[in-house]
Formats: sequence, structure tokens, C-alpha cells
Amino acid sequence: MSQLRRLALLMGHDLSFSRDAIRGIRAYAIQKEGWIFRNGPAELQIIPYLRDWKPHGIIAHLFTPEVAREVLTLGKPVVDTACTLEGLNVPTVDVDHVAVGRLAAEHFLKQGFTHFGFFGSESARYSKMREESFRQCLAAAGHEVSSCHGEYLLYLLTTTSWRALDRQVWQWLRSLPKPVAVFASNDSAARTLADMCRQLGIGVPGQVAILGVDDDELECMFAPPPLSSIAIPAEQIGYEAARLLDQMMSGGEAPTEPLFLPPVRVVSRQSTDTLAVDDPDVAAALAFMRQHITESLSVAKIVAEIGAVRRGLERKFRAMLGCSVGEELRRVRVELAKGLLTDTRLSMPTVARHSGFSNAQRLAVVFHQATGLSPSAYRNQAQTDASKPRRG
Repeated sequence: MSQLRRLALLMGHDLSFSRDAIRGIRAYAIQKEGWIFRNGPAELQIIPYLRDWKPHGIIAHLFTPEVAREVLTLGKPVVDTACTLEGLNVPTVDVDHVAVGRLAAEHFLKQGFTHFGFFGSESARYSKMREESFRQCLAAAGHEVSSCHGEYLLYLLTTTSWRALDRQVWQWLRSLPKPVAVFASNDSAARTLADMCRQLGIGVPGQVAILGVDDDELECMFAPPPLSSIAIPAEQIGYEAARLLDQMMSGGEAPTEPLFLPPVRVVSRQSTDTLAVDDPDVAAALAFMRQHITESLSVAKIVAEIGAVRRGLERKFRAMLGCSVGEELRRVRVELAKGLLTDTRLSMPTVARHSGFSNAQRLAVVFHQATGLSPSAYRNQAQTDASKPRRG
């Protein structure tokens, strides 16, 4: 039997990230028969119980300096999964925040936006890393970013004036040139933006496209409209945190650099389901295309439905998007298929049907032309890439 180990998880259950990370920890712990767990929020009131229980190791979302200081005084191995506090000398396992910011910028650039905003924390390390990466990627493409900072960390929501934050964000949203693409540091901040846009009568995604991080289903689906978000490998983060803590509890040296895992992908929903185009015919064609993408849709049908002249519409697509109407239709279908291949175990005929292809053979042909991979190879590669860690 494995050696008895008491592990404290200071993560709570409020966020989907926490729940998924705990699943990853449990997946690692299956091989450790002597491991027992206690879970609670990373708050000061839990410290006396933590001291009394005398854990052998701790995995924690360390959000506040006060809690971090108390946890470190226990003198036990600690792994942080929050990447929030600057100067915290604790081994960290988390998503690659630089890659997250870059992925957000690339997503918006592909949609043709020329105005950009960032909304997130000014103090949290992860938010600053995402913002800086987002800003640098867009600067390389010749664009600037307007930032608005609000402390939407969970532990601050009960102590910060909601009215003051609302006024600050309202003024910022009104001042942004439209259409604008806004990257929010997490889904909670993104949902706040969506709510405020609705109060101000600002259309999402028509005037403001919003992208969050974490792919927290409750946050994303609670927002008006449903939020696009960058999915992160939370379960793999938990697994790697448990593996690292096991190594440290066994006498191994604590790493000096954080372990960062790549983000999974952008999960597109209605809040970014748009392209930054001014022409009404092109905008109407794109909207109809996305609304009916799973149907037997042709260029002729799109042209007929929006009442446009095909030659003129093709010319506008070439000028504004650099592709034909048919090429954009195939691109949207391939992107939808990518999401289904990454996130589900659906059979190839079902993936084909849900992404608008007539059959699995047609999916395979078009998908290979677009990516150089078969749908099966893409699925295998996507799942492998999501589990590859790197040192930061």
C-alpha cells in the first residue's frame, strides 16, 4: 500500500476550472492508495483547520497575499494553480498565459477587426501576462489596444463597489470606436462586459465582439449572448500539479520555473460570431451562412436569400475578406468540424452532418485540403497537443 499522505486542496468548487483541476488531481491519485484529500476555499478562515489537520502537501489557488503567507508558514510542499500573485516563490502549474493572449489576438485578426480592447485585472499576474501578449501580437500587426482594468477576482467581488466599476466600464465602452473586438481576462469579466453592453444598447457581437477565457459553461451560457471563450486544459493542470506535489513530498527539488500548458482552442459562440465588415450585403451573407451552416447550403442559396447579385457579392467578398463566398463557407464548416473533432467523440458521419458536409467522405476531402490532415489525424493531434506541458 502507498504511504499515507494527507493532501489539502484549497480550490473550492465555484469555478469549472477548480472542478476540472480536481478531476485531474484525482486521476493522478488513483495510483496512490494512501492519499486522502480535504478540499476548501483558499480563504483565511480555513487556516486553523489546515494547521490542525497537518497536511503533507497542498495544492492551492493562491489569490491573496494573506492566505499565501499563512499557507507558506506551514512549511509543507505547496503547488500554486492560480498564477495571480507577483513575486510568489511557489512552484506553479497553469495554462500558458502568453499563448492565451496570442490566441485571442489571432482569433480577432482573422475576423478582420482593426479596433481592439482588453478588460481585466491590473494586479493579477495571469491577467497582465495575457494582456501584454495580446497587445504585443496586435502591435506586430500594426494595431493598438485600449485597456480598461477592473478587479474581477472572486475574492474582491464582495468588497469592491459594483457601481464604481460599472461607471468606469460604461465610460470606456462608450469611448471605444466601433466595431471593436474586446478580449476579457476571464469569463467572469467577459460576462460583465456583455451585461453592460446590453444595458447601454450596444450590440454584441455587431458593435462589440467579446472573448473570454476558461470556457466556463455556466458563465458563458448565462451571458447575453452566449460567450466565446478560450478553453484551457484544467484537468491536465490538476494532473501535473499532483505529479509535481508528489515529487516534492518525496524529497525532490521544487522547480524554479512555472510549468505552463498550452491552451486548447477558441470555443466560438455568438459573442464573436461576426466579421468586422461594413458592407450590408457581406454582413448579411455571413450572418445567414452561420445561422444555416448545418443545412444543405450553397452559394446560390445564400445569394437568393439576401437578395444580392452574385457577381457583385463575390467581388465584395474578394475585396473585404480575400476569398470567395464558397471559400468562406468551406472555412466556416471546417472550423466547426475542428471543434467537434477536438471536443467530442462523435463518429465521422455525425461530425460531417453537424458541420454541414453531405457525408464523411466529403468532410475528409475538404478537411484535408484545408489542413493537410485527415479528420482522424487532426483529432489525435489536437488531443495530444492539449496535454503537452512546457516550462515558462
